Amino acid sequence: MKAPDVEQAWRAGNTAAAIEAADRILAAGADENCLAAGVAAAAAAADGSLLDAAARWRVIATALTGAPAVAAQGRAALAACLGGDVEAADRDLAGAREQVSGAAPRGLTVFLDGVDAAIEAVRGGFDRAARRLAGLAVATVPADGLAAEQWDDLAVTVLIAGGDDRTAQEFLAAHEDRPPTARRRLLAAWLHLRAGRLAEARAGIASAGDAPVLRRDAVLAAAVTIGLARRAGDADALRATWRRVAPVVAGADVEMLLLDAWGELSVGAAAVSRFDGETVVEAMTCAIAKAGVPQWALQTNHWWKLHRAVGAGNVEAATQAAAALQGTERGAAAHAWASVVRGAVDGREVAAVAAGLDDAWEAMALCGAAAAKLSDPAEARELLSTGRALRARFATEESADGLSKRERSVGELLLDGLTQKEIGARLYISPKTVEQHVARIRQKLAVTSRAELIASLRSRLAC
Repeated sequence: MKAPDVEQAWRAGNTAAAIEAADRILAAGADENCLAAGVAAAAAAADGSLLDAAARWRVIATALTGAPAVAAQGRAALAACLGGDVEAADRDLAGAREQVSGAAPRGLTVFLDGVDAAIEAVRGGFDRAARRLAGLAVATVPADGLAAEQWDDLAVTVLIAGGDDRTAQEFLAAHEDRPPTARRRLLAAWLHLRAGRLAEARAGIASAGDAPVLRRDAVLAAAVTIGLARRAGDADALRATWRRVAPVVAGADVEMLLLDAWGELSVGAAAVSRFDGETVVEAMTCAIAKAGVPQWALQTNHWWKLHRAVGAGNVEAATQAAAALQGTERGAAAHAWASVVRGAVDGREVAAVAAGLDDAWEAMALCGAAAAKLSDPAEARELLSTGRALRARFATEESADGLSKRERSVGELLLDGLTQKEIGARLYISPKTVEQHVARIRQKLAVTSRAELIASLRSRLAC
């Protein structure tokens, strides 16, 4: 296989053959135009070695000229950014843009805009970055098959990192007509896990296993698998699961935008082995430091420190983590969990906090753990009942008015007076897709005029 064939094989998804052929070409020193080196760099990123991939792309950029050199430096910036080295990503992106002329290919300028959005996301600008990436995902230019990430998948990842799981789920649903990649299936499984939809998460992991999964995606699969084992409450199963996934996690670069997934891994690892738990925590801490200690990442780190403390029954660590999260979106839940570890539970407060959680499993687990610390059997039974009721509510609340979650979202924004273009921008979908949703809503509600539509929506959505 010649170097051009190697790159073509990689872009076609024949990853194993492409990597093997690229290594042979590089060993023979016959890599014309650095095509095999590019496949090796892309393979490094797919294998979870994002910072190594960035270094490889920098070397390639110095060996090329023109648009290929700019593309290589842009790919270096993206890999560095995803690996948390924001300063290096800034330098790489600036270097790439310095070489761009007015006659640069449209695809190249779109790609560099996407890299800039990714850097913005790691710094904490999730909402704007997600909008930019969603727009690039539908741009009329081909995707870069050698880049470390595709824009639609990255848009979902950014939304998850920003805590907007609902919009991330809706974005996936809006793009479900696209060929399903392993990455997309695993992101969907991770969203299901975070929402407490454990059966759906298991199904997602199973479907992703239909095709070969390289280590970067395997780390995300490991986080979902560990999360499922932890939620099953079976210590033996958790130990067996961690031992199975530990070799996959070892040595992989921590992805900043998937810091919550690494937090899940840290809780599972700590429950099995203190050394393994500390190893994962150290990797997360180093990644956060390399990224410049963004506030959002620091809060995420405290959240998972809290859950490790809950698992270990460490009162001091739980109290410290809850104090660090005071005033944040996770502050009330953190305080409730810390009160459980301390054994000073207010049943009504815990019930109120649990009712506000988006994760059905966590809501029920918090109620169960708190009930175990209550001295009044009647109060404990009431809290357990609350947990079961919350779990049932999560299971049945969708589509109660006959509309899908996506149609409800569109309907709510119609009631707010937004245009189809504005709704598309808010939900990260095209105006044409919004138009199709509105048509289905009209059909379901059996209305013909806009006035009838608005009146029916107002009645159904209680606005």
